[in-house]
Amino acid sequence: MQEDLPITIAADGQFSSALKPLLMKLEMWINFQALKADWYGNEDFILSFDFTLVRSLDEKVQQITATGADSNESAESWVVKQGYAYHYQSSHLMTIAFIAVDDLLEDGVGIEQAIKDRMTSVANVVASQHGLLALS
Repeated sequence: MQEDLPITIAADGQFSSALKPLLMKLEMWINFQALKADWYGNEDFILSFDFTLVRSLDEKVQQITATGADSNESAESWVVKQGYAYHYQSSHLMTIAFIAVDDLLEDGVGIEQAIKDRMTSVANVVASQHGLLALS
């Protein structure tokens, strides 16, 4: 039986399934970074992250503002930055995050590294609240 990883990465329905190998690579990479930083040392306290790649944050931000993403969350509990938005549920040690990629395509930057940078930015903000080492 395969155990789920604490950090998962998916893409919303606007992306091709050809993205799957990159998503798996990114997921393995960030979970390995968390392992190296000893985030999994205490089995009773493991942060989990659910990252979703989206083309643009515009639609997601409108959805968050209008509904709080779902009926259990308020829009104020979401943090929206350039290129990503996230909501940390402290009671579940769970973070839901959207990572935008359209601006990366426009800028012509290394997309994989830029996605990694955005994911680690979100992860490090949450981890710092619990005194965990930052991911590099």
